[in-house]
Amino acid sequence: MRVFKACLLVIKRRMVTFATYFAIFIGLSILLSQFSKESFNSGFEESRPEFTVINRDGETPYTEKMMDFLKEHGTYVPLEDSMEALKDARFNDAVSYILIIPEGFQDALQKDKPIKLLENMTQNSASGYQMSSYVNQYWDYIRTWEKIGGNPDKEKTADKVLELLGTGAKVEKRQYLKTQPVSAGYQAQYQVAPYIILVICVLCITSIFLSFQRSDIRMRNMCGPLKPFTRLWQMGLGCASVGIVFWILLTIAGFIIYYDSVKEMDIRITALILLNSFVMLLLAMAISVLAALFVRDANTQNAVANILALGLSFLGGAFVPTSIMGESVLKFAKCLPVYWYEECLNEISGLTGFGMENLMPVWKCMGILMGFTAAILCITLAVNKQKSGAEESFGSNKTEIEL
Repeated sequence: MRVFKACLLVIKRRMVTFATYFAIFIGLSILLSQFSKESFNSGFEESRPEFTVINRDGETPYTEKMMDFLKEHGTYVPLEDSMEALKDARFNDAVSYILIIPEGFQDALQKDKPIKLLENMTQNSASGYQMSSYVNQYWDYIRTWEKIGGNPDKEKTADKVLELLGTGAKVEKRQYLKTQPVSAGYQAQYQVAPYIILVICVLCITSIFLSFQRSDIRMRNMCGPLKPFTRLWQMGLGCASVGIVFWILLTIAGFIIYYDSVKEMDIRITALILLNSFVMLLLAMAISVLAALFVRDANTQNAVANILALGLSFLGGAFVPTSIMGESVLKFAKCLPVYWYEECLNEISGLTGFGMENLMPVWKCMGILMGFTAAILCITLAVNKQKSGAEESFGSNKTEIEL
């Protein structure tokens, strides 16, 4: 097992680099998990936009109740009824919504052509539209009651409208699994896992291949008693061992950091997440072997590793969720393997059962990942066969092992 030991020696000499990448990844996953906890907070708190009301139609029970209703959902900012004051407030973002009730508005509620309210709101912002929606709902109800009742009591009508607007829907939360769902932090770690898996695999495997691609070492191996198949088998075993050890370390790190969340999860969901990451590991190793055929020196090794990892991860949805991607970018992302890894992770995180219908999307995504792996291995074999007989395959190569 001399070749296998040589592979481990090469990895040992780069251990500091690998440990640095791993530590950065752990810090990144913890940071993203904190963002995820804030983004997916189960609590709900209504936003309270700043607004002002300029009433030029006089105080009535309608306008008084409207002000009480708006103050429950927003923050009232009193302003003078002057164009300069309103412009300054809008320019300085002191208010998000300005309502002007024109003279004669309430008397015209029952007419066929009622007077319109004057509104000014912040563009491309939900806060102004939120207050506008409250105002329009209130006056639509008032107008309906006016038409139905003729000349109803304004105080009672306003109270009934506020009662209708205050009616809420009952929300019932159900949990389909007996255990807790996947926590945001644990999911965030495996969401960005393709990046670190690709980086480490590319650096490890290209380092091993570079060590055996020097022309003098290749010719010595060809003249030695060790058969080519045995040499390649031991190199493959070395690459696989390093990849599996790293995958185990990644799994242990996830269990330690998110122990409280993982122990409450269904073990079947945890197993599917780990299986998905292992399939991603196999894909990363296949990509790394293909990249090793083109990396000729250590100077380009880090560049190739980071370009591949960052490119596939960003476009595949590891750092940017696919839900906010544009349609054209999403079409391109579906051609990348990391996209299907992320889709599989999302499907696993949203499982509500373990029947065939529930698991079919998971197996589909994993099958596509395995298909990518098989295709890349076929391409690697074809490229290696073409390059093995070429004269350039015995060119000068740099390596870390010096004779």
